[in-house]
Amino acid sequence: MARSRVPVGALGLAVVAMLVGGSGSASAVSGSAPRPGVAAAPEHDHHDRQFGRAAPAGTSPRPATLERFRLLGHSGLDGFGDYGDLYAHRGYAYVGSRCGAARQGGDGVQVVDLSRPARPRTVATLPNPAFTRAEDVTVRDVRTPTFTGTIAVVGIQACFGSGHEPEVVPGLRFYDVTRPAHPVLLSHWDLAPGTIGCHEIDAVQRADGAFLAVCARNLVDHERSAGATAIQLVDATAPAAPRAVGAWTLGLDPDSGVGCLSHQFSHSARFTDRGTALWVSYWDAGTVHLDVTDPAAPAVVSSTKILPLDEDGDNHSMTLANGGKWLIINTEDFSPGDCPGSGNQVGGWGEVYVYDNSTPAQPTFLGTFSTGDSRSSRTDGDFTDHNTEVFGSDQFFSSWYAGGVVWWTMNDQGVSRQLGRFVPPTAADGSLAEIWGVSIDPTRHLIVASDIRGGLWIIQPTGLAGF
Repeated sequence: MARSRVPVGALGLAVVAMLVGGSGSASAVSGSAPRPGVAAAPEHDHHDRQFGRAAPAGTSPRPATLERFRLLGHSGLDGFGDYGDLYAHRGYAYVGSRCGAARQGGDGVQVVDLSRPARPRTVATLPNPAFTRAEDVTVRDVRTPTFTGTIAVVGIQACFGSGHEPEVVPGLRFYDVTRPAHPVLLSHWDLAPGTIGCHEIDAVQRADGAFLAVCARNLVDHERSAGATAIQLVDATAPAAPRAVGAWTLGLDPDSGVGCLSHQFSHSARFTDRGTALWVSYWDAGTVHLDVTDPAAPAVVSSTKILPLDEDGDNHSMTLANGGKWLIINTEDFSPGDCPGSGNQVGGWGEVYVYDNSTPAQPTFLGTFSTGDSRSSRTDGDFTDHNTEVFGSDQFFSSWYAGGVVWWTMNDQGVSRQLGRFVPPTAADGSLAEIWGVSIDPTRHLIVASDIRGGLWIIQPTGLAGF
């Protein structure tokens, strides 16, 4: 396992920024730059796929949709055109990247100063090796016996289709971002070269002082190799010397799922309860709640499958809301695009499922939320949910691909309603945006969203108490 401490130079990147009026008018952003194309991807990685669709001939660009949102700013970042998830922390946005049209990867995580939202400024990049992607990142304030400051944890995966997969070393990278404009690589925790890397990650400092990270190895279940584990727990209490402390896998037939993508694999992992609980989104196998009080011995508390079953049964990611009483499950269901005319049980794109988690050992179905587009079978864009973040107890902000950022709520009876929506302007050719990540920065009263091809959007809900 290689470890190092290397200074990372800030990059003087050209940033596309736009000033918008206090009303956030839609016309203010209608001239947004075109988004470069993204290459198609091999079948064996559902996230290494082509997102976005060419606009029909004769389609005209359309301005942004702003329903109870103000558009504060935009950055095209470095123009790489294949961005991943993002995380907002204390006035900065950390935007991950994927493989790019040439499958070269290596674009890193861009660090963007949000102190002037109308003029966001890229101040540094957290690098990743060539032919790898750094599409998921989380940032935490940490205090341990050997480190006090802020750490960014980045998941590293191979770029499938690059031809360099066997030589790529995937895993986790730990950066000191106490001074965001001057990041320092503290260490990297490595998996075996050529193996499935860390697709989605999370990190937490526990009440006992331990700083833990988790690596969800997307589709590792399909390798069927001895010792291949879906979840890796890493102790980074000494962030210059991270070490594996636990592993877990569900142990099932990975191809015995349902629907258009009939697979069961670990996709996402998220800590709750100060790091004593871990939730693993295991696609068709459900959302698994683990007790990780002892990281070396994860124990299953519950497993929640989507009910009533939709046409694909996907469990993509989760979060908790309402003081932990609600379990939110995002489906990321591409059925209309993946298998049109297949006689789906329900039809349409993915929606968000909510479960009553008052009894953690047995969550019960409460209700769903969807948009009009996600209930349709339109295929000029992708209209499924991706991730959801929570403000307060019951204010939800979901990244919704071509549907933009959707603000919604739900009551105790499971009745949901949409409160607002932000959809970026279309590209010059009329093609739709693809909002992948959403993150809330309450210190700056901002919401940031990553557009796979279009970069970073900075928005603010209107009329939200406490925001």
